[in-house]
Formats: sequence, structure tokens, C-alpha cells
Amino acid sequence: MKPLAPTPASHPPRVAAMNLEDVLFTLFRHKGLILSFVGIGLAAALAVRYLHPPPYLSKAKLMVRFTREARPDAQNPSEQVRQTDTGGAQIINSEVEILTSHDVATNVASVIGPEKILAVAGGGNDLLRAAGMIQSGLTVEIPNRTTILSISFKHPDRRMVQPVLAEVIKAYLRQHGEAHGLGALEVYAAQRREELQHALTETEQELRQLKSRANVILVPETLEHYQREISKYQEELLQAEAELNARQVAMGGARGSGTNLTTAVPPDKLDDYSELTSQLEDLKRRERQLKLEYADLYPPLQDVRRQIHAVSLQRSNLLQQFPALMGYRTSVTGTNGSAMGQLGDAASLEARVLSMRTALSNIEVQASALMDLEPQIEQLERKRNLEVTNINFVTDSQLHALDRESGKVAGINVVQHPTPPLRDMGKFAQVLLGIFGGFVALGLGLAFVLDLVWDRTIRRTIDVDRHLRIPVFLTIPDTGWRPRLPFGLGGRPAAHNGTSNGDGSNGSGTEPSASEAAGEELAAWDSTRHLEEHAEGLRERLMAYFEEHNLNLKKPKLVALTGCTPGAGVSTLASSLAATLSKTGDGNVLLVDMNGDQGKAHSFYKGKPGRGLAEVLEPDNRADAQVQENLFLASIAEAGTNDKLAVALPKKFNHLVPKLKASDYDYIIFDMPPVAPASATPRLANHMDMVLLVLESEKTQQHLAKRATGLLARANVAAVLNKYRHRVPARLSPEP
Repeated sequence: MKPLAPTPASHPPRVAAMNLEDVLFTLFRHKGLILSFVGIGLAAALAVRYLHPPPYLSKAKLMVRFTREARPDAQNPSEQVRQTDTGGAQIINSEVEILTSHDVATNVASVIGPEKILAVAGGGNDLLRAAGMIQSGLTVEIPNRTTILSISFKHPDRRMVQPVLAEVIKAYLRQHGEAHGLGALEVYAAQRREELQHALTETEQELRQLKSRANVILVPETLEHYQREISKYQEELLQAEAELNARQVAMGGARGSGTNLTTAVPPDKLDDYSELTSQLEDLKRRERQLKLEYADLYPPLQDVRRQIHAVSLQRSNLLQQFPALMGYRTSVTGTNGSAMGQLGDAASLEARVLSMRTALSNIEVQASALMDLEPQIEQLERKRNLEVTNINFVTDSQLHALDRESGKVAGINVVQHPTPPLRDMGKFAQVLLGIFGGFVALGLGLAFVLDLVWDRTIRRTIDVDRHLRIPVFLTIPDTGWRPRLPFGLGGRPAAHNGTSNGDGSNGSGTEPSASEAAGEELAAWDSTRHLEEHAEGLRERLMAYFEEHNLNLKKPKLVALTGCTPGAGVSTLASSLAATLSKTGDGNVLLVDMNGDQGKAHSFYKGKPGRGLAEVLEPDNRADAQVQENLFLASIAEAGTNDKLAVALPKKFNHLVPKLKASDYDYIIFDMPPVAPASATPRLANHMDMVLLVLESEKTQQHLAKRATGLLARANVAAVLNKYRHRVPARLSPEP
């Protein structure tokens, strides 16, 4: 039978190599793999965050002014200072190079201390290594359209970032001055300050030693204190000695001629002594009151003390002239002590006088030693003050000189001092995002590699259009498959109402071929099973095709079903198609098993193999081949035949072609073996009105399908995609 000419419906337009549908299908097909890499990327990012935390960051800003002084030189009025770069780019770049130079980093490392900088990086005191760590953590940026140097320093130790950055600015300013001709002045000033500071340190050390030896802090105050103590002890000692003399005279008079006080002292002197004693007591009482309310330097208190001193001297002179006055008070008050009591008082007074003399002597020795050291201490203090003045003078002179020289170089101002340490989460977040994104990209890349490179199977209708260039009559879903969550969280796919698809496993699209089903007991045919709906759809599509090509009145219409590999579901689909065609009532339908004596796929109709094709073509011999109304079953070879199918089948079929054409069947459905170079299917397909190539989704390889369509190039071929799995949600997928 000559095949029909190709029509536009037989060859769909070429599909683009890659589109959004392909991307969505790959993403949802390998969602478990992709989500696994997403989880790994998230875990890796979190591990890096906590195992290698971001360094601490401190920022500072410097403003570089590009103004140049245009004053004429005093000796050469025509000479002026000019800018080297009008836009300032060269100056800014030069300052950046100075700031990030190795000399600046080395100076900072020597000031801070290498051991502190390297404490969190393995330790050590290598100056060059510490300087390298400072250089690696130092970053300088120039904001657009500004003259600002934005400086940032990163370090793992939060205690180091702010001090190091502050010292970097200081070292940069010194290096800047040296680079612009201010180095000599800076060096001289630094050396002079160092010399003066050293001399000042020695002077202060010597001054501390002298004061420590004299046991004083402030010399004038200590001397004044000694003077007051000496005056106090002298006065009290004088009074004690006078009282002791009076006691001794009184004791001597009592033992002598019996003269009394009146005969020993003139009366006017007695009155003077009494008046002086009364005045002295009043003045001391007033002194005590003033001391409670005012300080020692209060003028009225000083006047009272001078009066006390004058009265005490007058009283002492009077006692020296008339020692008998010492006992005047005792005689007046009428105290009559015994001789032993007077002797005890005299002994107590002698001890008191001796103690006061000793204390006075000690104070006088201390005061004398301090007075000996006072000139040296004063000299050292004057020397110290002079050295401090010199240091301040050198510093002020340097600042004035820098101000005078500042017209020759760019001025630099600190706009922002080093900020407190904070975690550098900006770039670190980018690193974490890169790690996470890398694993996600790896998962996506692996998914697309598996789909586009490794797994070269027919998966969707668009793959048939793209690779085989034949129309697709029907897409049969895999009813037993359910989308599952990654890592097996979705559970097992449920079977469709416990119904077998004819291959011994629940939930598949159609049964395997007869050769694969050998040795298995197959269930009886059930016309109400779930595949009937898809078989009816294939029937309608096939009948529409015949009507479109004016073959609807032709009898019989020969339809062949084949596949590329065993297990594609050809036998079940052929049986289902024959059963649904027989229900139309237009005529009889014959199902022919072309798989030879090994064919057992259709024995489930009545539990036994069908009759031979030659017998079934005879109306009188087809009773045993009828399985239901208008449906008959036959086999190309009789039971017990041992002929090799690939050799015997074409020969037998050629003899039966005239009988086939003359038969009264409306449809003859052929269940053929898989298409292969050694099979007879390509030769027999040329006699068919339509050949349905059954492709198992995600199982049939592209190269096998291409080879099969190439072998069937002379036949009218359409595809049936079996066991299709809807990977993409219906809202996103244009697939039926």
C-alpha cells in the first residue's frame, strides 16, 4: 500500500532550541537536586559566618585642599608657585600612594607594636609581617567628584582597628611633610624635642630623689611648718623652765631663813606679773576661738599671736629677774602641799623640760637639713621649668614654620576621625552571598547538564517536535506518579484505584510489550479501567486523521503500533485502541499480535492465545477469535510454529495482504515488535495506513527514536507519548 503524502499537520514547525518551557521543566524535574544544593549553600554560608567571622572595621576621612599660594618670592618677585595638575587627579593619586606606602605601615607597626597587631594572627613580633597585615587591611577610596580620601582599616581584633587607623593618619601626615619638603624641619624638631624630653626626664628624676631624701613634697610650706613648731616648742620650753626654777626657789625658801614672797619681790613687780599673766590667758583664749573659725593666715589671728609672743617675752624677763614669782600663784591660791608633793612636781617639770628640749632639737635638725637642700631643689625646679618652656617653644616654632610652609603644599584636614570598631558586613555579606549563590548555581548547572547533556531522552511533546519532526497524536500521563518532595518526604506514589495497567505494576501508563510480559499471569481485560479514557482520545484523533485524508470509507484501515524499545506500553495501548474502536458500532475490529509465538500480551482476553491471522480472515473460522462484540483477536503465527519471526513474518504477511484488503473488518490493529534494523517492523510499516510510534517518556532515548523514525521514513508515522509526568504545575505549563 502506498503511503500518503506528507501534510503540514504531519510535520509541525521547528521549535526553538531552548525556551522558557524547557527551563521550567528542568527546574521542576530536578527540584530535589536544586533544593539540596540550596540547603548545602545555606549551610556553607552559615558555617563560614560563624567559623570565620568578618573582621572589624574603622573608617576615617581626610580632605585634601588643592589651593596653592601665589605670593611672589621676596628675592625673586617673578617666581610663583604653580599647580602641577589643574584637575587635582595627580595630587590625589600621589597622596593615596603615600598613604598606602610600606613606610607608613612600618612606622605604624613600630609604634603600636608588632606583637599586638599579630596577636590574633598567630602571634610573633615580626615587624615586616605586621606592616604587611596593616597594608592588606588598609583601603583608600575617593568618592566621586570630591577631594576626600575615605580610609578604612580592617583587622580581626576590635581593639586594634581604631588605634591603628589613628596612627596611620599621623604617620601619613609625617610622610606627607617629608615628601613635600618639610622633612628636614620635622626631623630637626623631632630630634630637638627628644633631647629636651630626655633632659626633662633626668631633671625630674633627680628632683624626686632630693625631695625623697628630705622627706618633703613642697619645700616652702614645709619650712613654714618647721618655723611654727620651733616657735611653739621654744615658748613652751621657756614657760616650763621658769616654772621649774620657781619650784626650786620655793622649795629652797621653805627650807631656809623663812623669808616670804613679799620681801623677795617688790610689790609693783607682783602687780606687773599678775597683769601679764591675765593678759596672756586672755590672748590665748582669743587665739583658740579664732583658730576654730579662720585659717592660720587670717590677719587678726596673726596679730593675736604676735601679742602673745610679746607678752610671753615680758613675763619671761620678769621671771628671770625675780625667780620667786614662779611660786606666786601657788601661794596666792593658798595651796599647801607637802614637801614630797612639791618634790614630785619638780621632777615632773624636769622631765617635761628635757622632752621638750629633745623635740625642739630634732625639729631644728630637720629644718637645718631641709634648708641645706633648699637651694639644690630650687635650682632643679628652675631647670625643669626652663626645659618645659623650651619644649613648648620648639613645638610652637615648628607649627609656625609649618604654617609658613603650608602655602607650598596641599593642606590636609581631618574630616572624620577613626570611628569605633564595627563588623565589616558589607563585603563579607557579598562573600556569603557568593558562597550561597555558587552552590545554587552549581545545583542549577548540574540540573541543566543532566537534562541537556547526560539525559538524552524524549520527555515531552516538544521534544518529539524538536527531534523527530512527527506529529503527536496523544500524550498519556503516568497515572501512578505523584510529585514528591525532596529527600523522599512526599511518600510513595499511590496506585490508581488498585488497578493494574497490564504490566503487573500499579499506576503506570500502559503495559509492557508481549516479550517483556512472558512468564507472567495477566489479569482479565477490564473495559472500565482508567486507560480507556486515553484510548478513546487516541481513537478520536485517529478517526479525525482518516477523515481529513478521505480514508474514512476505506475498509479495512490498517493501523500499526510499535515502539523503539521493549516496555513502552505498545501491547496495552493496541488492546485499548482496538477495544474502543469496536464500540463505535461501524464494523468489526481485528487486533493482530505480530510478536509471534512469544506473544502473551493479549492472552488476558480469554486466558488463551488468539487464533492465526489466516483463520480469522475467513468469516466461518473467526468464532473462536471473538473476544467481545465486534472485536476479534489474531496472531501472525499459529501456536507451535518455530519459524524465526524476522524471516517468516514478512513472507507470511505478503501472502495475507490480498485477504486483508478483501476482509470485512473496518479496522485492523497490528501490535508490532519494536523498530530495529534487524526487525521486520520497518518493512511491514510500508503497508499500513498509519503507524503509531509509542514513546515512553523519560525512558526512550533520542537517538533510538531518531533511528526508528528514519527506518519508518516511507510510512505515515505519528507519535504517542506514554507515561508522561507533569513536572511543571498546570498554571505554568502550556503542556496538555
